[in-house]
Amino acid sequence: MSLYELLHDCLNTVSHGHLPSVHLLKQTVSKALGFAIIAAACIVKIPQILKISKNNSAQGLSLLSFELEQLALSIHGSYGFILGLPISAYGEAIVLILQNTFLLAQIYILSKAPVWRPFLAISLFGTALACISTGMVTPALIRIVYDLNNGIVLAARLPQIYQNFVSKSTGQLSGTVYMANFLGCIARVFTTLQDGGGYAMVRGFLLGLLLNGTLVCQVLLYGNKAALTKKAD
Repeated sequence: MSLYELLHDCLNTVSHGHLPSVHLLKQTVSKALGFAIIAAACIVKIPQILKISKNNSAQGLSLLSFELEQLALSIHGSYGFILGLPISAYGEAIVLILQNTFLLAQIYILSKAPVWRPFLAISLFGTALACISTGMVTPALIRIVYDLNNGIVLAARLPQIYQNFVSKSTGQLSGTVYMANFLGCIARVFTTLQDGGGYAMVRGFLLGLLLNGTLVCQVLLYGNKAALTKKAD
């Protein structure tokens, strides 16, 4: 059911002097949360993009982390699309892929990455899109791939976490982005259970909750140290 239909049912029930059922309320809240997450995702990486643009620097950012995140987002979006889940259950992956692509372009240019690296990334992404659009990726296969995706999510965040730990600085990393991701993972655990996304999806969001929470803590702990050191010099 669409959000409009769910809201209509809730209001119709109330107008007849009854409270909506718990099941109806859960469905309505889940659907509304899903669209709210997609709306928030449209701007969630903008602070990171602006911070890089303002400072003209990608210092402190792990290129590997952003590349693996692109892969994880692509698998997440493909999972929802191929299994026919409602767009409210996975739509944020699509808008995040677009923003992450722009971020990757910034980092490739500013870090002077070798030409083969963006070329390989574009080739792999294009091949994956072709396989999905032609129906080569079956529901059974995407379920297996999504289970592997949890490992990719872990691999995407650990290089950045390790780099922050070693340097005792988060460089140009935006704490706002990871706080938004952290809050989004909390909401997504609930919506995934309601929309039938499966436990692989739930495990993925719980893992994301832990990793994004760690990055937020690092920004709070190390974020200003580099700035203070530079000011002291």
